[in-house]
Amino acid sequence: MRIIISAAALLMLFGCATNSGIVDLGGGQYVYEKEDMMAYNGSSTKVEILKEAAAFCAKQGKQMVVQSSSAKPYTPYSSYAGAEVQFSCK
Repeated sequence: MRIIISAAALLMLFGCATNSGIVDLGGGQYVYEKEDMMAYNGSSTKVEILKEAAAFCAKQGKQMVVQSSSAKPYTPYSSYAGAEVQFSCK
């Protein structure tokens, strides 16, 4: 019984967010999409993405330039809060 409860707890913990990671679109363009089950609005998720994207560019000795961004709120029984940012490093 303890194993089942522990396994369920781990699944809940790891199932809290979906994350595309930084995807190279080619031509120096990148996109990063993330959904978070624990967030109420997409704005906090977008801030996380922007921080990670800025760190990604900084590792290359460049600055992040946002091309476009969007955020969506949590919708009960439908979708998690999430955000998407398209950016380049210059």
